[in-house]
Amino acid sequence: TLLRVTLQTLQRFLTWIPLGFIFQTKLIDVLLNKFFAEPMFRNDALDCLTEIGTLTDLEPQYDPLFRELFVTFLQRLGSIFTPETDLAPAFEYGSEDDQLFIQKLALFLSGFLKAHLKVLEAQDSHQALITGMFYLVRVSEVKDTEIFRICLDAWHMLAEDLYKTEHNQGNFFDASTTSRVLNLNGSASNSSRKFLYSPVLSGVRQVMIANMAKPEEVLIVEDENGDIVRETTKDTDVIAQYKTMRDTLVYLTHLNCEDTESIMLAKLTEQVDGSNWSWNN
Repeated sequence: TLLRVTLQTLQRFLTWIPLGFIFQTKLIDVLLNKFFAEPMFRNDALDCLTEIGTLTDLEPQYDPLFRELFVTFLQRLGSIFTPETDLAPAFEYGSEDDQLFIQKLALFLSGFLKAHLKVLEAQDSHQALITGMFYLVRVSEVKDTEIFRICLDAWHMLAEDLYKTEHNQGNFFDASTTSRVLNLNGSASNSSRKFLYSPVLSGVRQVMIANMAKPEEVLIVEDENGDIVRETTKDTDVIAQYKTMRDTLVYLTHLNCEDTESIMLAKLTEQVDGSNWSWNN
């Protein structure tokens, strides 16, 4: 339809049109309350909102407007489904538009949080921030590699940022190094940021542990000369995803080692009794 093409055209212009046309007009209100509410236009409207929500390096005067955008978006999203909704069946058995909506939702939430996390940490938007992250946890549980990688970028950013905030007094930890020892008996921090995110981080640990990618595999093979050699499998995308997930889980473990341990023990128990993580399911 003409309206859909108009929204698609607008999305391509949003990155460079003057900010006044975005924030000093009724554009955002129309996108949220008129087009996002209609299933026919929802995906195209969400594309436009993603372009707006990922704008960065703006003056502080725009911070309250981004907070208002995020809060209003979650209110509209709440009329579609709640943060407790299991999206995996909806994605697996839903229509192509439903699947596309979940993917675009991942792009919006991940991009917005990466661009404006500190802005949303203001006292008046705490609840919206946590609600938005619970939505992102649900999206992360969807069995789709591309969607998971989109969400993973946001979780890695959050975990790394929280860890560095906790250890900003010269005790810096590099998760990418291969020789490291986890200080699992370290004292708990009283950081308000860590406790702000603690309800969400437990869900993120569940997702990371349940979906951990395979590490680089090494096979022992016989070459053409009859010599036994090591052969390393090359799957660049999977290896890169594994390294990012590994680093994210290490950061999350430092933030709360007891929660990580309890999740792993629960998963191992399910594997032993055959209720989950076994060859039969």
